[in-house]
Amino acid sequence: MPSGESTSPRAGGDRLKRSAGLLLLFLLAVLYWLGFSMLRPMLSLYFNDAGYAMGAIGALMALHALIPVLLAMPAGQLIDRIGPRRSSVIGGLIMAFSGICYIAGGLTSTLFPMIVGQLSNGIGSLLLWGALQASVGRIARGGPEASGNRMLSQFAFANALAQFGGPVAGGWLADLGGFLWVFVYFALLSLICGLLAFRVPDAARPRPDGGATADLSLSLRSSYGSGIELLRHNRRFAKAMLYNGMLFILVDIQGTFLPVLLADRGYTNTEIGTLLSVGGIASIAIRPIAGLLINRLGQHGIMMGSLWSGCGCMIALTLDPGYWGIAAILFVWGLGAGLNQPIALIIVASTVTADRQGMGMSLRTMVNRLVQIVNPVAIGGISALIGLSYSFGVIAAALMAFGMSVKKAS
Repeated sequence: MPSGESTSPRAGGDRLKRSAGLLLLFLLAVLYWLGFSMLRPMLSLYFNDAGYAMGAIGALMALHALIPVLLAMPAGQLIDRIGPRRSSVIGGLIMAFSGICYIAGGLTSTLFPMIVGQLSNGIGSLLLWGALQASVGRIARGGPEASGNRMLSQFAFANALAQFGGPVAGGWLADLGGFLWVFVYFALLSLICGLLAFRVPDAARPRPDGGATADLSLSLRSSYGSGIELLRHNRRFAKAMLYNGMLFILVDIQGTFLPVLLADRGYTNTEIGTLLSVGGIASIAIRPIAGLLINRLGQHGIMMGSLWSGCGCMIALTLDPGYWGIAAILFVWGLGAGLNQPIALIIVASTVTADRQGMGMSLRTMVNRLVQIVNPVAIGGISALIGLSYSFGVIAAALMAFGMSVKKAS
């Protein structure tokens, strides 16, 4: 009895500490996605209003993803080495710095600060979002599989709430006070993330040599080989990353070029933000039952269904169906896209060991950022030849053909 009395309060305290840490991770994820989904579509509209050509807009938007593609593997191993707390703090503060660069570019109407902002934002988001995913993934692996999958679905659901509110907030701020207000609020949200991250549960691995410099050096030298080894020897993880990339093409088009298409068709910034948030509503509706759907339909079935529905929506948009038609299309698009994040998180958490969650989640981020480099440049080039609307149909057809070829190969 005395033993039981002494351990029970400790167990209760551990559960309370775990719940508080998990709640903080959810809050940080919401703040991160609120800022990101508010900034990205409004930034493409900012460049469009400034008179840049479509190809230039694509290249400028792709800058955000350039450094994360190059540094995703070192960042993943760094997150595993120094822990999610320090990684989150550093990432949030770097994102706040990028917000200051956006503000400077908006005030002076010069391009250089915007370029610096895009590059630094890519680094900061890589560290912050990678650390948050790794933290949640480690917690999910620490319990039963069913409860872990449910928790990851809830985590994706919380993100969907922010992805819904971000475009609406961005459009409202842009119409109210110009794009500068969007940049200011993005900087504030990022700063709050960096400060709150000091309370993130730390799960860093002990350093074998006790030296920070040697540990970081080892991480940089070995990280690329470690990441490639993970992709080569974990076929389920590698295949999931391929499908994740194809689905993220649809997500990136919706956030980057759909606002420009709608602006060309005469919609206001507020109307554009509202239409984009329809997809967020669909994600909110689908993500609470994502775990159930994955159990019923299987991971491959969910991925293929999301790909085909998204491609069909892109083709339908070329017909210019009007405001309410676009809203209906984006709702269907959002249902499929809303399943991409939870299933990717579940696969990484379940197939990658706990001590490599940072690498696994960073590789997923690398795939997404690679899409954000190739996608805008490719669509910008195609749009210059056949127009933005028709390029949607061409990209959708190419994705469906590639998805079928991957299915047959497997």
